[in-house]
Amino acid sequence: MNSNFPVLYDDIGWRIVATVLCAVLALRRRWPSAAQPYYFAYSYFTIFYCLAFLLPLTMLHNKAATPTVVNMIWSAALIVLLTDWRNTIIVLSSGYALSVAVFWATVSTPHLPIDFILWWIPMCGVLVACGSISKYVEKRAELERMRRLYAGLAGSVAHEMRTPLAQIQHVFRCIEAEVSPDSEAARLVRQGHSAIQRGLQSITITLRQVSHRKPAPLELRPLSAEQCARKALDEYAYDSPEARECVHLRVEEDFHFQGDATTFELMLFNLLKNALYYLPVRPTMEIGVTVKTTPTTCIVVRDTGPGIPPDVLSRLFQEFQTHGKAEGTGLGLAFCYRTIHEWGGAIACRSEHGHFTEFTINLPSCPSPAPAPAQAAPAMPEPMPSLKGHTVLIVDDIWFNRSVARTVTASLGMTVLEAEHGQQALDMLQGGAMPDIVLMDMSMPGLDGMSTTRRLRALPGAAGRVPVLALTADDSADVLAEAREAGMQGVLGKPIDVDALTTALRTSLNQTSSHSLRV
Repeated sequence: MNSNFPVLYDDIGWRIVATVLCAVLALRRRWPSAAQPYYFAYSYFTIFYCLAFLLPLTMLHNKAATPTVVNMIWSAALIVLLTDWRNTIIVLSSGYALSVAVFWATVSTPHLPIDFILWWIPMCGVLVACGSISKYVEKRAELERMRRLYAGLAGSVAHEMRTPLAQIQHVFRCIEAEVSPDSEAARLVRQGHSAIQRGLQSITITLRQVSHRKPAPLELRPLSAEQCARKALDEYAYDSPEARECVHLRVEEDFHFQGDATTFELMLFNLLKNALYYLPVRPTMEIGVTVKTTPTTCIVVRDTGPGIPPDVLSRLFQEFQTHGKAEGTGLGLAFCYRTIHEWGGAIACRSEHGHFTEFTINLPSCPSPAPAPAQAAPAMPEPMPSLKGHTVLIVDDIWFNRSVARTVTASLGMTVLEAEHGQQALDMLQGGAMPDIVLMDMSMPGLDGMSTTRRLRALPGAAGRVPVLALTADDSADVLAEAREAGMQGVLGKPIDVDALTTALRTSLNQTSSHSLRV
């Protein structure tokens, strides 16, 4: 026997048990279906026995001989790789404690290798810490990669879906103007509008879910919980009248909180969408939305649906976690959680599997806006220029999109110029055309909206100072930031909202006339 590798302890019995455990683990595909749910727990037990118990026990019996110490190092490293940091600590500490107890009970004169233990404990701590940090960094990188993937996919889907939805919406408007309001055709048109609105809501929710733009303090204002909840329930695009009838609002006592109305509505839309998903299989389901101030100022959304299993509740608000919906992204509740916490509140879920699910949104209250004194003279708003007589240049590669924008801006009294792509718009500006404002599509072949705006800003004289508003189906946070960096004055989503477009046009023209153009 080589003196460098003395064998002082025969652990063949323990090793046979370890071999059997690993063999059963490797034969998972042959496990009976009744045993499959226990695979995860069994794998942890195998790790515990083979790596955290058996190898330390062998090391103690062999008086910390070099091979056994090397085995200890490798076993600790493997445990760090195979488990998360909490389970790493539990498995290592319990395995080492059990190995010491067995060693002490089976040896007549036990002797612990104190020198080894004194340097092994801090070394093991370093291994656990380094492994946990490495896993955390890797997990964050993977989450960021997934976010970027979803953001790109959501932006692409938004562009591909919003454009045809805008076209259908325009056609419906034309039909609605030609038919009697009480006719069957008008009813079908209204149903079509509702379906389009439901699709646009889904797109907006998805874009907000993948966006991590934090709200600026100026974007938050005092909101009435009752008014926001009522508006969300009224404006949600229900699939059927039965779906609307099963949703009820109860106001015990209203309160005000600091938030953003649109974002709050999207959060309630998300909770409603999750609950209504199960309505076809539970037609008697009821969904209640309660606004109350006791014991805390909160909004409670409760449904009598199938509930959530206990093992899912603990990770319900984590990103990319979903349950029971094949098409879910696992981002909706993470979006709600993140937003509520950014507003200084909290969201929690309580559920009984098979009976109900209840989400409680706790929001810190704030003073309600004070009404203006009756005798005080109303503040004079900053004068806004009339749009009539101003010239707008519409840049879009799709004729139908230009047609919709042309119809809207012409109805506002504006003179309309058109360009089919970015280079044509630049040529028009360099050739002497001088619009008062540009509506720029973001996604075009050749020069896209961003590149065109950057080149426009490089033009000499007044042409380089013309305000630009982006029209895009992807109004995510990344696009907004890139648009500001390119020199645009605002971003408007598609389909075009007439009120939003009118406000943005007037605001940009007012800024130009006041020599406060943001570049």
